[in-house]
Amino acid sequence: MKEKQLVRNITYLLQAKIDFILLVAIFAWKVPLFYRIVNMNLDIIVYAISLLAVATLLICRNALPFAFRFAYVMLVDLVLSTLMFIDSIYLSYFHDVTSVSLLRQIGQVSELGGSIWTLVDGRYAFYFADIPLLILLYYTKMKQMLSAHRGPVWKTASRIFAMVIVFLLVFGSTINIERTLAKVPSLLDSRYSNKAVLKELGIYHYHLFDVYQYVNRALKNRKATPEEINDVKNWFAAENVKWQTGPLFGKANGQNLIVIQEESLQAFVVNLKINGQEVTPNLNKLIREGVYYSNYYDQTYHGRTSDGEFTSLVSLYPSSVPGSIYFNFAENEFDSLPKTLKQAGYTTFSAHAYAGSYWNRAVMHRNLGFEQSMFMESLEKGEKVGWGLSDGDFFKQMGEKLKELPQPFFAFLVSLSNHHPYNEVPAAYKTLQLGELEGTMMGDYLHSVHYADQALGEFIESLKKSGLYDSSVLAVYGDHDAGLPNEELARIGIQPQYGQLYDKVPLVIHSSALGKKNGTVDEQVAGHLDLTPSLLYLLGIPQEGHYFMGQRLFDVPSGNNKLVVFRDGSYVTQNHVFVVQNGMLEEGRFLDRISGKPVDREMPQQDTLAAQTRLRISDLILESNLIPSLQAKQEQQSSDD
Repeated sequence: MKEKQLVRNITYLLQAKIDFILLVAIFAWKVPLFYRIVNMNLDIIVYAISLLAVATLLICRNALPFAFRFAYVMLVDLVLSTLMFIDSIYLSYFHDVTSVSLLRQIGQVSELGGSIWTLVDGRYAFYFADIPLLILLYYTKMKQMLSAHRGPVWKTASRIFAMVIVFLLVFGSTINIERTLAKVPSLLDSRYSNKAVLKELGIYHYHLFDVYQYVNRALKNRKATPEEINDVKNWFAAENVKWQTGPLFGKANGQNLIVIQEESLQAFVVNLKINGQEVTPNLNKLIREGVYYSNYYDQTYHGRTSDGEFTSLVSLYPSSVPGSIYFNFAENEFDSLPKTLKQAGYTTFSAHAYAGSYWNRAVMHRNLGFEQSMFMESLEKGEKVGWGLSDGDFFKQMGEKLKELPQPFFAFLVSLSNHHPYNEVPAAYKTLQLGELEGTMMGDYLHSVHYADQALGEFIESLKKSGLYDSSVLAVYGDHDAGLPNEELARIGIQPQYGQLYDKVPLVIHSSALGKKNGTVDEQVAGHLDLTPSLLYLLGIPQEGHYFMGQRLFDVPSGNNKLVVFRDGSYVTQNHVFVVQNGMLEEGRFLDRISGKPVDREMPQQDTLAAQTRLRISDLILESNLIPSLQAKQEQQSSDD
């Protein structure tokens, strides 16, 4: 009799918890699937606490009336599966994990539709494959589950089971956090990479931790201490002392400045020929006429194009806070290239062929010091290529606009047509004969960048006809890499050896004032942050009194140990590369910059410390909105002197 009762009780429990058992079993399969898809190792402890987190969420259904439990279980399944889906897409493009702070940019998702869908892997469908099964389960087993739910052993057993699960979750999570902090003490504070935190904590614990940090930042409203402000001042003072002016300082004094940020223009296309055809003939021609920087690295992060603008115009690093600075710090005051030139008597103008609300440009361009901006709303309608007004029509309108601007002027023009996924170029502009590359993503990119190059060439010719080419400094650079997968790069013989090797973008600067320096290739390592100091140097505006973290690229002192630092803590020197592994400095690799082969030496502590200091200084300026305080102290010191 007792045995029959025991069997009956177990049957009741299994029937009452069949949805719980089934869903935990499904996530026992989904979690490893996610880690396999995103190419990350899954630690056994992380695996266990991830399943315990799922189990704890499901146990909470016990507090609801039975009629609402199906909806709750479905909601849990959908939310957790959607997190995996979104993280997989984000990781495939940005090589990092999403954050709650990205909700500020949710309005941009609808604009990215076509680009996002090209990143969707067919395997992602498995994240949602269990939903029909759950619906079928509740539809066919509702009566048995309800009957079992009312069984005699339900309440006591459920309470005991819930307490055990919660205890195991808390205990396991505590052990894992202690283990993580023992291994990488700075991981949760520095957060060079969200991916690294996810790897150590698990996908669900990472997102919980991310929400906690987001709320904590919002409540604290970070303010720098007096000691931190002095650290920032002293760092800039020490940097400025190193740099004395040379023969090129002020060579282009009084000239206009035209800066063109080219969408997704990556350096490998420079001088590239496919079946004997130049992919970027006009850019190549400009390179022959100006100074080309062949080792100009992409220093952007989550903000991509907006980071390209910010790092180039403000000369600070992208933020450690996930998302774009253009959203997260839009109310800050910045020292910037347009503000500096405006103070020097320049007319400042910016233009982009897309909506002013996108990347919050309308707000940020005004904040950065542009007196006038033109976006899609104020441009004349014309031919559409890709996302919006074609580069051809955009640059035609800009050629006419620049003639009207009071001189000297600074014009910042942001192109659009060469945008991911690169497959919306009209057939009439697909003039390259690509052979077997036709129809591939690489083929689409080559057609797209070839069209963008054609539009750029037409604009440069219009500048020459109007006389602006000879009376202006012209700088053209790529905003960020093209986001092409390794297998696409391999189609044209590129085999990436480490993360940043091919994350170079072109930079070419032309000015009639440069004389014999035009037509040369400069191989010094550099990055987006170096643009503003370089242009101001040519125009004869000293960097003293400004807070730009980049270094000029002209008249560089001999023996300068240049570091090009990336947001994740990696950096490049003239001879070597330090690549952070999985967001952890301790797992970094030290490589030869040219060959990409490992270098048999210990991590250079001095360079690594200098790289971390640069990121810390930049973060202090951003997160504490320090520029007004620094400028006020500087003015006070000047008046005292």
